Amino acid sequence: MIRLSEQSPLGTGRHRKCYAHPEDAQRCIKIVYHRGDGGDKEIRRELKYYAHLGRRLKDWSGIPRYHGTVETDCGTGYVYDVIADFDGKPSITLTEFAEQCRYEEDIAQLRQLLKQLKRYLQDNRIVTMSLKPQNILCHRISESEVIPVVCDNIGESTLIPLATWSKWCCLRKQERFMETIYRPTGAGYCPAERSATS
Repeated sequence: MIRLSEQSPLGTGRHRKCYAHPEDAQRCIKIVYHRGDGGDKEIRRELKYYAHLGRRLKDWSGIPRYHGTVETDCGTGYVYDVIADFDGKPSITLTEFAEQCRYEEDIAQLRQLLKQLKRYLQDNRIVTMSLKPQNILCHRISESEVIPVVCDNIGESTLIPLATWSKWCCLRKQERFMETIYRPTGAGYCPAERSATS
């Protein structure tokens, strides 16, 4: 059994806490701590979507891989890739990245990052329940290269998961989310950046 109770979490969400994996520096363990408040439903939905992705997704650069469960002293743990920069530091969120933007070149880099995120989601037909800056990590893989990684709210909660199975529905949903994510980052949304499917 893996002991996590004496560890401080790397992060805490509405239903889950994320801990460093004490036996594997490349992975993290998520624990559902609000099971009766939608936590169980959320993890079941996410794992179902991960099973779907496991059958078709080739490029995992934009979302963490899922590696199954482990038993911990805090309950069942769900193991994922940890997203850390090339220098070992934790990757910052898109919210933090945007707050650090001070000059025009910073804003240009932020816009490029958002375009990269949009392209990855569209090319790989990744469905998310929402797209919030605090749920996107800026994974710095070198001094000059950053890759956006969606780390939460992956999948969809609708009774009939149209966006999972329909490319058109998926792209429409992504387009709506991209419009909403530009506002809190301050990057602005240019109509010319809309996809041809809009």
